[in-house]
Amino acid sequence: MVQNKTTSSAGAAVFRNAMIGLSAAGTLLILVWVLKYSAYGIDFTDEGFYLNWVSNPFIYDGSTTQFGFVYHPLHAFLGGDIAALRRANVLLTFVLAWGLVYVLFKSFALQSEESRIALPAAAAGLATSAFTIFDSWLITPSYNSLALQALLLACTGLFWASKKTTLASLSGWLMVAVGGWLAFMAKPSTALALAVGFFMYLLFSRKFTIRLALLAALVAAFLLFMSALLIDGSVWGFVQRLRLGIEFNQLLGGGHSLMQILRIDDFQLGENAKQAIVFVGIASFLATGGVIAGNRIGLIISLFVSLAAFIYVASLIGGGIHQVENLGRFQGLLILGVVGAAILSGLALGRVEGIKNITPEQWALIALFFVMPHIYAFGTNSNYWQGGSWAGIFWLLGGVGMLMLMGRNRLNWTFLLPLALVVQAVVVTLLMAGWERPYRQPEPLGTNQTVLKVGRHQSKLVLSAEYAAYIESAATVAKAAGFEPEMPVIDLSGQSPGILYVMGAESIGQAWIIGGYSGSLERAAAALGRVDCEKIASAWVLFEPNGPRSISADLLSLQGISFPGDYRLAGSWISASGAGGYAERRKQYLYAPSTQQENIRSCRAARGQ
Repeated sequence: MVQNKTTSSAGAAVFRNAMIGLSAAGTLLILVWVLKYSAYGIDFTDEGFYLNWVSNPFIYDGSTTQFGFVYHPLHAFLGGDIAALRRANVLLTFVLAWGLVYVLFKSFALQSEESRIALPAAAAGLATSAFTIFDSWLITPSYNSLALQALLLACTGLFWASKKTTLASLSGWLMVAVGGWLAFMAKPSTALALAVGFFMYLLFSRKFTIRLALLAALVAAFLLFMSALLIDGSVWGFVQRLRLGIEFNQLLGGGHSLMQILRIDDFQLGENAKQAIVFVGIASFLATGGVIAGNRIGLIISLFVSLAAFIYVASLIGGGIHQVENLGRFQGLLILGVVGAAILSGLALGRVEGIKNITPEQWALIALFFVMPHIYAFGTNSNYWQGGSWAGIFWLLGGVGMLMLMGRNRLNWTFLLPLALVVQAVVVTLLMAGWERPYRQPEPLGTNQTVLKVGRHQSKLVLSAEYAAYIESAATVAKAAGFEPEMPVIDLSGQSPGILYVMGAESIGQAWIIGGYSGSLERAAAALGRVDCEKIASAWVLFEPNGPRSISADLLSLQGISFPGDYRLAGSWISASGAGGYAERRKQYLYAPSTQQENIRSCRAARGQ
């Protein structure tokens, strides 16, 4: 085989510089676009839950995820600014992803003069694949974003961790420990799967050492211990928090039991999705294969594909293309087109000899990357392929890693730049789907024009006219009735934690008293039963009769309180179309407590106090 000689020609240098410029410009375009629209829109269900949890996590004593405590200092530091909080989440995710991709490149690539610029630029381009987690445009920090950030950090540490006790190795083990702790704080199920995955990797890669693995475990345990003290004052209190959280999930009947999470899911792709994956695969193969071929025709083909990808990205972001195809619930699997092409390119380049050159340690790492999206999704009640696609960056790194290793001795690393441009096109396609159809919002984010200050921190958001009117109506009615920020509210609508947040209310019992499940009432009653009777008696009530997720007023009866007899009607408003994911507008009522002292006595009597 003839070694690739593109780096020795002036034409190749021009090509390389052009690719660096296009890749860097694509990365910058995506970042600026996402950061700009981080100030647009709001979801009243899941995002309302995230905001309630992050803004005041210490009022809830039963939870399996502790992301609210992790992100609470950031929320406080940013003054409760929702847009700034979202932007911080975007930047943190990108920086961690960039770090992981760059470390992989440095580990797998033979260093050369041109790679000093090409590798960081390509790493930044591929790092945008971490933004697939935002494909429904839920950018606010959550257990999902924390879990991904934890895995990115832990996997970065794996590259440095070794049997040696050097500073680099110890730093790697420390990153693994911190990543494992953060994974537990996000989703204990993900942390468990991560521990198993890392153990298998260390075993097969022959990097396992009891002394350093024990050190990492002790660091993670210490971080958990400190978390327990800061959150609940004791380890026992923290254990009780987790136990209660598990009980609440079991009462809900939302698919979180042990037998329900131990499953193998499949996926079905529509014709549009299949065609898109094939198209992406062909584009990726041509983009990388042209550089690998090392001749003039190959470079022209690669340049053409790269320019087409960049123009597509710029056109989508700039508004030249007004709509992307709906690829269905498994749209995140579009990234597999790039993965498949990378593996095929490696096989075409290295053949059997290239595969033989991959060491057991490297195979173990690639295998870990390929299962990492399922580690990320483990424990969720949604399809594991759908949830795992939010961590699709690991599939991508597995495929790219194989290509780099199979062609390690015959490649210059310019090929990574065209591949990064195709990845950016995939990422923008997925993000644009969320931008055009944001989660439980009625309109594309670009049509939002109403600037409104929401919540007790007066965060400035750009909203649709109908959503802004909904929020203003609720805030105006509440204020006129004497409601003040941080007053407690019991949400019987089952789907309005976001309205409570923008009103400045304190959602008691849970950050989201979620309706619509067979055990919604039982879970809400169990959570509210742990709240002081004084706070329950002073709480206002948001009521939505006959709503699709409404919680029965029996919830208050179980606390010894009569509804609406013990309350006065403070006012009402009409919800917005699209709120909660429902097209129809519904009337919501706000009730204020009228017999607080009697309610306290009734509540205590119902509890036998």
